[in-house]
Amino acid sequence: MKLLHYIAVTGISLFTLISCESNLERTIYDETKVKSAILSGLEESYVLDKTKGSENALSLNWTKPDMGYAASATSLLEMDLKDKNFNSPVVLSASIEETTYSATVSDFNKQIMSLFSKYEMEYTDGETVELAFRVGSYISTVIDAVYSDIVITTVTPYAGEAVYPMISVRGDYCGWSYENSQFVYSSNSDENYAGMIYFDGKAQNGWKFCKEENWNNGNWGTDGEGTIPAEASEITLISGGQDIKAYSRKSYWVEFNSTTGVLKMSQGYDSWGIVGGFNHWKDVNAVDMSYGCDENGAYLVLTQEFPDGDTWKIISDKSWGKGEINVNNISYEGDVEDAGADGNFKLNKGAGMYTIKWYFNKVQPILVVTKK
Repeated sequence: MKLLHYIAVTGISLFTLISCESNLERTIYDETKVKSAILSGLEESYVLDKTKGSENALSLNWTKPDMGYAASATSLLEMDLKDKNFNSPVVLSASIEETTYSATVSDFNKQIMSLFSKYEMEYTDGETVELAFRVGSYISTVIDAVYSDIVITTVTPYAGEAVYPMISVRGDYCGWSYENSQFVYSSNSDENYAGMIYFDGKAQNGWKFCKEENWNNGNWGTDGEGTIPAEASEITLISGGQDIKAYSRKSYWVEFNSTTGVLKMSQGYDSWGIVGGFNHWKDVNAVDMSYGCDENGAYLVLTQEFPDGDTWKIISDKSWGKGEINVNNISYEGDVEDAGADGNFKLNKGAGMYTIKWYFNKVQPILVVTKK
């Protein structure tokens, strides 16, 4: 199987890693002298717990292949459903030098779910899955890959998202309701919490941190003494303090340490909107997204008519060079794909009206695009 096949399947460009074809390769390469990589470290079975998303789940190692002469080989660690015979594997690692790979529970689960998506298969929560792993090594686009032995394991992944410790951000923007509030999350299950919070123009009306629905089980606000500078980048909160009112932008990146009470506010923006071919890629013409909330969490949404094959991004404050959401920094699903250039999204169901919904208030934000 040629390298070009894998470039088409995985979208990973490997030409920067692979040695160029030369007459020397044609002369001295002898496949009978080649020794493939040896993959190790895979356990017989794994059960993934969504409440432990940040913990390590998988650690693999492999030896470098011996190509029969002094040649640099690029090794790809591949994973596929056992019965799919590596027809469309997930490439977990692609490197000349690296010989190890590890993944958290959340990342491993996400890669498994991507296989089900590739094959347009449904996954039932609690179902056991057989996975196959191998290492393919390449020295040129014209020489067949050398593969390690295939190693099999069984995994019980989970449907849905990982669960992380979280603290609610309750305020006027959500009617002070715990049910409708947004959250900051501890991705490492420690005292450090973070997340994007969209106050919808109501941050200055007041908000606080509240650990649970009951205000008596952990809440933090200001000490009420002195004047907190408007838009202060860092302040210290106290348990049971007063409402926070020093901020006026619509959205912020919020960081909070529940032990020290230190609050850090950054990336304050007044709008998020879509810019693309439909509005000639002019940042000042970005169409604003509006705030909403459903059973899947808080989101920003836009319904817009697009021409066939249109590409686009999400930017903040109608300006390039500020916050930008593209295929490189968010997960996405639905009637959308990678445009293959500059991180643009591409609509894949032809011209028409599309709803773009960005669930931003998550450890792993996701964009859901649906043609109307």
